[in-house]
Amino acid sequence: MSATRQWPTRAEWQASAEYAVRTRCPAVDRLPADAVFHTPEEAAEARMLARAAAGQARPALTAAITALRARLPDRPAAGRARVAWFLALDADREAVAEELAALESSRTRLARAAREEHLGAVLDELQRLLRSSAVTPPEALPASAARLQELADAATVRRDQAAEAALQEAIAAEVARRCTDEVWEKELERRARVEAGPLVVHHRV
Repeated sequence: MSATRQWPTRAEWQASAEYAVRTRCPAVDRLPADAVFHTPEEAAEARMLARAAAGQARPALTAAITALRARLPDRPAAGRARVAWFLALDADREAVAEELAALESSRTRLARAAREEHLGAVLDELQRLLRSSAVTPPEALPASAARLQELADAATVRRDQAAEAALQEAIAAEVARRCTDEVWEKELERRARVEAGPLVVHHRV
């Protein structure tokens, strides 16, 4: 026979209300899916900056890609031939090939992110470009990326504040809920069902 489960007392159960709410889901999951944390002016600025920066970045990416491709004239177009070619590279050429592949992917992702107005993805690709030693960025690009980061940080602060407010509201509601006799009775009923175990139905053969 299994040992009897040690359930918390009513006072302990009530005291654990905050813990139950905090561990139920991340605080940001309590926010509406369509919540917006930029002001209209910030959103317009961010869209404008993202479009302009993506347009500025593309020629720089293309120039770097062209230069790296020239260092690997024997690189196969794609498929198994490229895989076999890559595996046979020495360390120096492998580093060039990896940088080339990364920039090609970044150029594709940047174009898609700008087209879809996915501002976070645009910022990610701009920052990746600025970290690359193979790319010579346009003079204005670092400032554009920095401003996009400022706008993203401001939105993140507001989102976190809203998430914390939603969490505190949920905690207060759960604390109040657990103080009622009706909810305590339901908790006792739930415990009784757990103690009883699953219902087993025997069928005649």
